[in-house]
Amino acid sequence: MSTFYAVKLPTFIILYYLLVYESEHFVFLMQMMKQRHKVERENSIGEEVGWSKNVEVAKSNPKLKAMNKKFGMIHGLSSLANIMSFGSLAVHSWYLAGKIDL
Repeated sequence: MSTFYAVKLPTFIILYYLLVYESEHFVFLMQMMKQRHKVERENSIGEEVGWSKNVEVAKSNPKLKAMNKKFGMIHGLSSLANIMSFGSLAVHSWYLAGKIDL
């Protein structure tokens, strides 16, 4: 297997994923954040310091509960993208380090 397919192609795939997928999610997350702030202001939550009342209010507010669930899903995907990016960086660094002649 050539080095392009072994090392460089996964790196390009990860970078493409981060640039395209994450940039689309950034716009979506900004819209979601604005909606969430509106719902929090309506329910007088989000300004407290320490433990949030969000979980308690979400039990009685289906809109906030749905937002929490969607945010958790997007947060998980974002974390997965970060882990994949770090793994790709590690593999590519290992590949580059193997090319060094000391």
